[in-house]
Amino acid sequence: MLDIDSLDLKRLRAFHLVARQGSLRLAATRLGQSIPAISGKIRKLEEDLDMTLFERLPNKLVLTMAGERVLREVDGIFERAEQALTVLANRSAEGRLALSVGSDHAWFFAPRIQNFLHVYPAIELNLRVYKSADALLALDKGKVDVALGIFPTLTKQFEQHIIAQSGFSIAYNPKAFGGRRKPSLSDFAHQRLILPPSQTVSRKSIDRSLSPTFGKVAGQMEAPTCETACLFVDAGIGSAIVHSQCVERHLSRDLHAIELGGKFASVNFCAVHKRGAQRQPITRALIEHLLG
Repeated sequence: MLDIDSLDLKRLRAFHLVARQGSLRLAATRLGQSIPAISGKIRKLEEDLDMTLFERLPNKLVLTMAGERVLREVDGIFERAEQALTVLANRSAEGRLALSVGSDHAWFFAPRIQNFLHVYPAIELNLRVYKSADALLALDKGKVDVALGIFPTLTKQFEQHIIAQSGFSIAYNPKAFGGRRKPSLSDFAHQRLILPPSQTVSRKSIDRSLSPTFGKVAGQMEAPTCETACLFVDAGIGSAIVHSQCVERHLSRDLHAIELGGKFASVNFCAVHKRGAQRQPITRALIEHLLG
Protein backbone atom coordinates (compact mmCIF):
# COMPACT_ATOMS: atom_id res chain seq x y z
CA MET A 1 0.00 0.00 0.00
CA LEU A 2 1.34 3.44 -0.97
CA ASP A 3 2.15 5.75 1.95
CA ILE A 4 3.72 9.19 2.36
CA ASP A 5 7.21 7.74 2.88
CA SER A 6 7.15 5.81 -0.40
CA LEU A 7 5.37 8.48 -2.45
CA ASP A 8 7.41 9.64 -5.46
CA LEU A 9 6.62 13.32 -6.07
CA LYS A 10 8.28 13.22 -9.50
CA ARG A 11 5.70 10.67 -10.65
CA LEU A 12 2.92 12.78 -9.16
CA ARG A 13 4.22 15.89 -10.89
CA ALA A 14 4.43 14.10 -14.24
CA PHE A 15 0.81 13.01 -13.88
CA HIS A 16 -0.25 16.53 -12.85
CA LEU A 17 1.37 18.20 -15.85
CA VAL A 18 0.05 15.68 -18.37
CA ALA A 19 -3.47 15.87 -16.90
CA ARG A 20 -3.47 19.68 -16.94
CA GLN A 21 -1.65 20.26 -20.24
CA GLY A 22 -3.13 17.26 -22.06
CA SER A 23 0.19 16.31 -23.62
CA LEU A 24 3.11 14.05 -22.80
CA ARG A 25 5.31 16.21 -25.01
CA LEU A 26 4.53 19.45 -23.14
CA ALA A 27 5.08 17.77 -19.78
CA ALA A 28 8.38 16.32 -20.99
CA THR A 29 9.53 19.75 -22.19
CA ARG A 30 8.53 21.37 -18.90
CA LEU A 31 10.45 18.81 -16.83
CA GLY A 32 13.38 18.48 -19.23
CA GLN A 33 12.82 14.76 -19.71
CA SER A 34 11.98 12.42 -22.58
CA ILE A 35 8.41 11.45 -23.48
CA PRO A 36 9.08 7.75 -22.62
CA ALA A 37 10.39 8.83 -19.21
CA ILE A 38 7.20 10.79 -18.47
CA SER A 39 5.03 7.93 -19.71
CA GLY A 40 6.98 5.51 -17.52
CA LYS A 41 6.47 7.69 -14.42
CA ILE A 42 2.71 7.74 -15.00
CA ARG A 43 2.57 3.96 -15.39
CA LYS A 44 4.58 3.54 -12.18
CA LEU A 45 2.17 5.89 -10.38
CA GLU A 46 -0.77 3.82 -11.62
CA GLU A 47 0.93 0.73 -10.20
CA ASP A 48 1.54 2.50 -6.89
CA LEU A 49 -2.09 3.60 -6.62
CA ASP A 50 -3.47 0.39 -8.14
CA MET A 51 -5.75 2.31 -10.49
CA THR A 52 -5.86 3.41 -14.13
CA LEU A 53 -5.49 7.18 -14.37
CA PHE A 54 -5.69 7.63 -18.16
CA GLU A 55 -7.60 5.98 -20.96
CA ARG A 56 -5.03 5.63 -23.72
CA LEU A 57 -6.57 6.50 -27.08
CA PRO A 58 -4.68 6.94 -30.39
CA ASN A 59 -2.59 10.12 -30.01
CA LYS A 60 -4.56 11.11 -26.91
CA LEU A 61 -4.73 10.53 -23.15
CA VAL A 62 -8.12 10.97 -21.44
CA LEU A 63 -8.53 11.02 -17.69
CA THR A 64 -10.57 8.21 -16.22
CA MET A 65 -12.99 8.89 -13.37
CA ALA A 66 -10.31 7.69 -10.97
CA GLY A 67 -7.80 10.01 -12.67
CA GLU A 68 -10.15 12.99 -12.22
CA ARG A 69 -10.43 12.23 -8.50
CA VAL A 70 -6.67 11.99 -8.15
CA LEU A 71 -6.20 15.23 -10.11
CA ARG A 72 -8.46 17.18 -7.75
CA GLU A 73 -6.33 16.10 -4.81
CA VAL A 74 -3.03 16.65 -6.62
CA ASP A 75 -4.06 20.17 -7.64
CA GLY A 76 -4.25 21.08 -3.95
CA ILE A 77 -0.86 19.52 -3.20
CA PHE A 78 1.00 21.51 -5.85
CA GLU A 79 -0.94 24.73 -5.25
CA ARG A 80 0.03 24.59 -1.58
CA ALA A 81 3.63 23.75 -2.49
CA GLU A 82 3.85 26.76 -4.81
CA GLN A 83 2.42 29.02 -2.08
CA ALA A 84 4.97 27.71 0.42
CA LEU A 85 7.85 28.29 -1.99
CA THR A 86 6.61 31.83 -2.67
CA VAL A 87 6.47 32.61 1.05
CA LEU A 88 9.94 31.18 1.64
CA ALA A 89 11.38 33.17 -1.26
CA ASN A 90 9.66 36.36 -0.15
CA ARG A 91 11.08 36.14 3.37
CA SER A 92 14.42 37.26 2.00
CA ALA A 93 12.92 40.21 0.08
CA GLU A 94 14.03 43.55 1.49
CA GLY A 95 13.05 47.14 0.90
CA ARG A 96 11.15 50.10 2.27
CA LEU A 97 7.59 51.26 1.80
CA ALA A 98 5.92 54.39 3.13
CA LEU A 99 2.14 54.17 3.42
CA SER A 100 -0.50 56.67 4.41
CA VAL A 101 -3.94 55.74 5.65
CA GLY A 102 -6.97 57.80 6.62
CA SER A 103 -7.72 57.61 10.34
CA ASP A 104 -11.26 56.39 9.63
CA HIS A 105 -10.10 53.50 7.45
CA ALA A 106 -7.14 52.08 9.36
CA TRP A 107 -9.27 49.26 10.84
CA PHE A 108 -10.20 48.11 7.31
CA PHE A 109 -6.67 48.07 5.89
CA ALA A 110 -4.82 46.82 8.99
CA PRO A 111 -5.47 43.05 8.51
CA ARG A 112 -4.37 43.25 4.87
CA ILE A 113 -1.19 45.10 5.80
CA GLN A 114 -0.55 42.47 8.47
CA ASN A 115 -0.88 39.68 5.89
CA PHE A 116 1.56 41.50 3.61
CA LEU A 117 4.13 41.83 6.41
CA HIS A 118 3.70 38.17 7.31
CA VAL A 119 4.74 37.19 3.78
CA TYR A 120 7.41 39.95 3.53
CA PRO A 121 8.80 40.23 7.09
CA ALA A 122 12.03 41.91 5.96
CA ILE A 123 10.18 44.88 4.42
CA GLU A 124 10.58 48.08 6.44
CA LEU A 125 7.15 49.71 6.58
CA ASN A 126 6.58 53.33 7.55
CA LEU A 127 2.90 54.07 8.21
CA ARG A 128 1.52 57.61 8.45
CA VAL A 129 -1.97 59.01 8.98
CA TYR A 130 -3.05 61.68 6.49
CA LYS A 131 -6.28 63.23 5.31
CA SER A 132 -6.94 62.39 1.65
CA ALA A 133 -5.81 65.77 0.26
CA ASP A 134 -2.62 65.69 2.36
CA ALA A 135 -1.99 62.08 1.32
CA LEU A 136 -2.11 63.00 -2.37
CA LEU A 137 0.28 65.88 -1.75
CA ALA A 138 2.66 63.51 0.07
CA LEU A 139 2.43 61.07 -2.84
CA ASP A 140 3.24 63.82 -5.32
CA LYS A 141 6.30 64.87 -3.29
CA GLY A 142 7.51 61.30 -2.87
CA LYS A 143 7.00 61.22 0.90
CA VAL A 144 4.76 58.14 0.66
CA ASP A 145 4.62 55.33 -1.88
CA VAL A 146 0.99 54.28 -1.50
CA ALA A 147 -1.98 56.11 0.00
CA LEU A 148 -4.99 54.24 1.39
CA GLY A 149 -8.44 55.70 1.93
CA ILE A 150 -11.21 57.57 0.10
CA PHE A 151 -10.07 60.11 -2.46
CA PRO A 152 -11.53 62.76 -4.77
CA THR A 153 -11.16 62.60 -8.55
CA LEU A 154 -7.49 61.98 -9.28
CA THR A 155 -5.22 63.79 -11.70
CA LYS A 156 -3.39 61.84 -14.40
CA GLN A 157 -0.17 61.32 -12.47
CA PHE A 158 -1.99 59.02 -10.03
CA GLU A 159 -3.38 55.52 -10.42
CA GLN A 160 -5.94 53.96 -8.09
CA HIS A 161 -7.04 50.43 -7.23
CA ILE A 162 -10.50 49.99 -5.73
CA ILE A 163 -10.18 47.70 -2.71
CA ALA A 164 -13.84 47.83 -1.62
CA GLN A 165 -16.98 49.87 -2.10
CA SER A 166 -19.13 51.18 0.70
CA GLY A 167 -22.57 52.71 0.70
CA PHE A 168 -23.93 54.83 3.54
CA SER A 169 -26.06 53.87 6.52
CA ILE A 170 -27.82 55.92 9.15
CA ALA A 171 -26.85 54.79 12.62
CA TYR A 172 -29.34 55.49 15.40
CA ASN A 173 -30.12 54.72 19.02
CA PRO A 174 -33.52 52.98 19.21
CA LYS A 175 -34.15 54.63 22.61
CA ALA A 176 -34.47 57.96 20.78
CA PHE A 177 -37.52 56.57 18.97
CA GLY A 178 -39.29 55.04 21.93
CA GLY A 179 -37.77 51.63 21.32
CA ARG A 180 -39.33 51.21 17.87
CA ARG A 181 -37.36 48.70 15.85
CA LYS A 182 -37.01 50.60 12.62
CA PRO A 183 -38.00 54.26 12.29
CA SER A 184 -38.89 55.68 8.88
CA LEU A 185 -36.42 58.02 7.18
CA SER A 186 -38.74 60.98 7.73
CA ASP A 187 -38.42 60.42 11.50
CA PHE A 188 -34.76 61.41 11.31
CA ALA A 189 -35.69 64.96 10.26
CA HIS A 190 -36.45 65.57 13.94
CA GLN A 191 -33.08 64.23 15.06
CA ARG A 192 -29.69 65.90 15.21
CA LEU A 193 -27.62 64.42 12.36
CA ILE A 194 -23.94 63.70 12.86
CA LEU A 195 -22.00 63.97 9.59
CA PRO A 196 -18.42 63.67 8.32
CA PRO A 197 -16.35 66.88 8.12
CA SER A 198 -17.47 69.26 5.38
CA GLN A 199 -14.24 69.03 3.33
CA THR A 200 -14.29 65.23 2.95
CA VAL A 201 -15.29 63.27 -0.14
CA SER A 202 -17.90 61.40 1.92
CA ARG A 203 -19.53 64.60 3.16
CA LYS A 204 -19.75 66.07 -0.33
CA SER A 205 -21.44 62.87 -1.50
CA ILE A 206 -23.83 62.98 1.47
CA ASP A 207 -24.73 66.65 0.97
CA ARG A 208 -25.97 65.96 -2.55
CA SER A 209 -28.56 63.52 -1.22
CA LEU A 210 -29.29 64.87 2.25
CA SER A 211 -32.24 67.20 1.62
CA PRO A 212 -34.02 64.99 -0.96
CA THR A 213 -33.90 62.06 1.49
CA PHE A 214 -34.54 63.64 4.89
CA GLY A 215 -35.89 67.10 4.11
CA LYS A 216 -34.99 69.85 6.58
CA VAL A 217 -33.28 68.32 9.63
CA ALA A 218 -33.39 69.64 13.17
CA GLY A 219 -29.64 70.20 13.43
CA GLN A 220 -26.22 69.02 12.31
CA MET A 221 -22.84 68.42 13.86
CA GLU A 222 -19.59 66.97 12.55
CA ALA A 223 -17.54 64.01 13.75
CA PRO A 224 -14.03 63.33 12.41
CA THR A 225 -14.50 59.57 11.97
CA CYS A 226 -17.27 56.99 11.71
CA GLU A 227 -16.10 55.52 15.00
CA THR A 228 -16.52 58.86 16.79
CA ALA A 229 -19.93 59.35 15.17
CA CYS A 230 -21.07 55.94 16.42
CA LEU A 231 -19.89 56.77 19.94
CA PHE A 232 -22.02 59.94 19.82
CA VAL A 233 -25.02 57.92 18.63
CA ASP A 234 -24.51 55.39 21.40
CA ALA A 235 -24.48 58.27 23.90
CA GLY A 236 -27.83 59.56 22.59
CA ILE A 237 -26.46 62.77 21.05
CA GLY A 238 -28.09 62.16 17.65
CA SER A 239 -28.14 59.90 14.62
CA ALA A 240 -25.21 59.62 12.19
CA ILE A 241 -24.67 59.02 8.49
CA VAL A 242 -21.63 56.78 8.23
CA HIS A 243 -20.01 54.31 5.86
CA SER A 244 -21.85 51.00 5.85
CA GLN A 245 -18.48 49.19 6.00
CA CYS A 246 -17.70 50.99 9.27
CA VAL A 247 -21.02 50.82 11.09
CA GLU A 248 -21.15 47.01 10.98
CA ARG A 249 -18.35 46.94 13.56
CA HIS A 250 -20.36 48.99 16.05
CA LEU A 251 -23.84 47.48 15.93
CA SER A 252 -25.16 46.74 19.42
CA ARG A 253 -28.30 46.86 21.53
CA ASP A 254 -28.05 50.67 21.61
CA LEU A 255 -26.84 51.20 18.06
CA HIS A 256 -28.83 50.07 15.06
CA ALA A 257 -28.40 51.04 11.41
CA ILE A 258 -30.46 51.40 8.25
CA GLU A 259 -28.72 50.91 4.91
CA LEU A 260 -29.52 53.92 2.71
CA GLY A 261 -28.79 51.99 -0.49
CA GLY A 262 -29.36 53.79 -3.76
CA LYS A 263 -30.54 56.96 -2.03
CA PHE A 264 -26.86 57.82 -1.51
CA ALA A 265 -23.95 57.22 -3.89
CA SER A 266 -21.31 54.74 -2.71
CA VAL A 267 -17.67 55.62 -2.07
CA ASN A 268 -14.54 53.61 -2.85
CA PHE A 269 -11.88 52.49 -0.38
CA CYS A 270 -8.78 52.74 -2.58
CA ALA A 271 -5.04 52.31 -2.81
CA VAL A 272 -3.43 55.15 -4.78
CA HIS A 273 0.11 55.54 -6.07
CA LYS A 274 1.95 57.54 -8.70
CA ARG A 275 1.47 56.14 -12.19
CA GLY A 276 4.09 53.53 -13.02
CA ALA A 277 4.96 52.80 -9.37
CA GLN A 278 3.30 49.39 -9.58
CA ARG A 279 6.20 48.25 -11.74
CA GLN A 280 8.20 48.09 -8.50
CA PRO A 281 7.92 44.48 -7.20
CA ILE A 282 7.29 45.51 -3.57
CA THR A 283 4.54 47.96 -4.51
CA ARG A 284 2.94 45.41 -6.81
CA ALA A 285 3.01 42.78 -4.04
CA LEU A 286 1.40 45.19 -1.58
CA ILE A 287 -1.41 46.03 -4.01
CA GLU A 288 -2.06 42.33 -4.59
CA HIS A 289 -2.38 41.75 -0.84
CA LEU A 290 -4.70 44.74 -0.43
CA LEU A 291 -6.92 43.45 -3.21
CA GLY A 292 -7.08 40.16 -1.36
